[in-house]
Amino acid sequence: MSVLLSKQRAMRYNNTMKTWVSVLLLVFVLLPITASALELELNLDYPKFGGVDISQESSQNLPGLVSWVYVTIVGISGLAAFAMIIWGGVQWMTSAGNPSKTGDAKDKIQKALLGLLIVLSSYVVLSFINPDLTTLRDIF
Repeated sequence: MSVLLSKQRAMRYNNTMKTWVSVLLLVFVLLPITASALELELNLDYPKFGGVDISQESSQNLPGLVSWVYVTIVGISGLAAFAMIIWGGVQWMTSAGNPSKTGDAKDKIQKALLGLLIVLSSYVVLSFINPDLTTLRDIF
């Protein structure tokens, strides 16, 4: 009896999943088609990061987008490193002298600082090799 109930539950689950997948597939396929058929004008306001603003039509070219993505990734990496340093500090303070927890906290802080150093050194290396590599120009 219990085997029969579990098979029925599995069939109901499979049918429910098939229904949801079908609905999501239709939404993701039909929504862009509908938007392009109606020729909707999209007003996208991207956030401004590091002085790079791609909300204006004049800066929505390849160099502007690459610059915006780079500055955004560096900013997010900085925030992630800051969060990991704080988390490691809290772990270190709450380790209560436990050597394994203290070691884990120190490793977390060191790895966060190393990751931040690697991300930020990409800009330094590019500007040391050739400062023109860090200023993106319109290539088209």
